[in-house]
Amino acid sequence: MSENPLKWTCDTVEKELRLKGYNYLKTAARGSHIVIYTEENGEKINRSRLTKLKGDTFMLGRADNRGRWEPTPYEGNIKELVSMLTEQFPWVLAKW
Repeated sequence: MSENPLKWTCDTVEKELRLKGYNYLKTAARGSHIVIYTEENGEKINRSRLTKLKGDTFMLGRADNRGRWEPTPYEGNIKELVSMLTEQFPWVLAKW
């Protein structure tokens, strides 16, 4: 099975999150999505995801309290969306 082409983008997302102090968050490439999650007691808990649209444009989504994905109207590049998440929606990424 070939590696997901978004794998390198996961590394960029994690780097941006670490620069902003979110050292406990992890990322995974799943299809056309980059999923941002935490691991607690061996369980992966989805927090947010970036869905590849075209070029370097992604759409921001977030997981509700049941782990279901909710779309948002926000689109942008990786740096813009990570900044938006950390500055405007920090509760989505907050450590529980």
